Amino acid sequence: MMSAVHFGVATADHQCEAFDPRYPDIRDEWEKLAGQTPRGQATDFWNRYQEDVRLAAGLGCTMFRISLSWARIEPEPGVFNQEALDHYRDVVRAIKEAGMEPMVTLMHYVWPLHIDLLDERFPRRFHAYAEKVAKELGRDVRWWITINEPTELVFGFLKPWWQHAYRMPPGLSADATSHEQMESCARLMRNLFRANREARRVLKEHDEDAMVGANPLILGIPTWIQNLMDYRAIGISSLEHLASHGHSVARRTAAKKALHSLLGPIPRILSFLPTVLAADWWNLGLAGKLAHFICPADCVHQMDFVGFDYYWGIRPYHLQAIHRLLDAGMGRFDLAPVWCGALERMLKRYQKLFPHLPLVIVENGSVVTADGVSRALYLEQHIQVVEQAVAKGVDVAAYVCWSITTNREWGLPAGPGTDFGLYHVDLDNDPELRRQPTPAAETYRRLIAASPTRAARPTSPGRAARPG
Repeated sequence: MMSAVHFGVATADHQCEAFDPRYPDIRDEWEKLAGQTPRGQATDFWNRYQEDVRLAAGLGCTMFRISLSWARIEPEPGVFNQEALDHYRDVVRAIKEAGMEPMVTLMHYVWPLHIDLLDERFPRRFHAYAEKVAKELGRDVRWWITINEPTELVFGFLKPWWQHAYRMPPGLSADATSHEQMESCARLMRNLFRANREARRVLKEHDEDAMVGANPLILGIPTWIQNLMDYRAIGISSLEHLASHGHSVARRTAAKKALHSLLGPIPRILSFLPTVLAADWWNLGLAGKLAHFICPADCVHQMDFVGFDYYWGIRPYHLQAIHRLLDAGMGRFDLAPVWCGALERMLKRYQKLFPHLPLVIVENGSVVTADGVSRALYLEQHIQVVEQAVAKGVDVAAYVCWSITTNREWGLPAGPGTDFGLYHVDLDNDPELRRQPTPAAETYRRLIAASPTRAARPTSPGRAARPG
């Protein structure tokens, strides 16, 4: 029997909710210090969520992903904002009343200013936050994301030589050595695994049927390269080994910098790909394949589904396009290589790695045009891959398109090259923030309606059954 797939859309708190000076998060401070584009009003989802929920329902969606602003919910250590929790309960119930399953993310790239991800107390702090959320929302939410794209958070502590600054907060001091950067990454990875474990435990305590996971961002690189990187990651045996590995990469940096002007992107590709951070380390850890100093034994298998984000990829023998994958990580989405075949490979990979768990494509989508491919065509190609995989017996529980509307793309200027929205919003010039359908919205509606695998809407505002 084929699994039933929830087709959905998504938002995120920092990218869609208007800035409130009472509750700044780490990214608000980062954007200000780095001179990046602030979120401002964003799409004002805080006040206009009902409109966006209606738009999603009109597309035929049966899932709507949101994230919670931890900074709003816990503005001071141990002090919880009931008004914010009540608001998010209203959002969740609006989603359910519209016939969709809410998927709720606890931490989507941002956290309160009083939180330190490297602090050994971070997992306990995350536990307390998750426990409060579970008490308030647990009865209405089944699908949870603990930490959005944990694999990307390392770039707040690691600065490759070709970048002039850290890609995201919090950043280390300007004179941090490669050894210190790798050591910080190891501490972060361990803390993220522990925080995921703590959040899952408390969510399952409140609802044993809760489906809890995370969504690492996966690059579509050739299988042989992925296998090589994963093999190297699995071979890391100690913190000293990891740090010395980072140091050996750094020793080669000077030569590669000198060659950069002659060989273009090749030196930075050779600098990044050999590192453990280029591996699929989150899922390798949860599968029990990493050393326990990175993923402790009691953190293994702490998941109810295999979630991942996929946007861009290259064909097996088009290695010259790898540099465009790295550029996409820096916000050059319009040139990012589009290849749906990598999504097919990932679905097969995770079915083999976690044979008893459903798969969830937590994020997939495109800017207006990437690699010469329109967003509408992008969706057609990738959803066809999902349909074919399900027909072959792959248990895909959900496909969530990023995103329902234009949003603030992490400090980047608004424009076609940073706009992932099915509904366009002119963030800078339209004071009414009108939602205007793009051609891709109609394409997505048509694809959902025609899908032989789509999940049925819940028959009541209550919880829907597990698809399949």
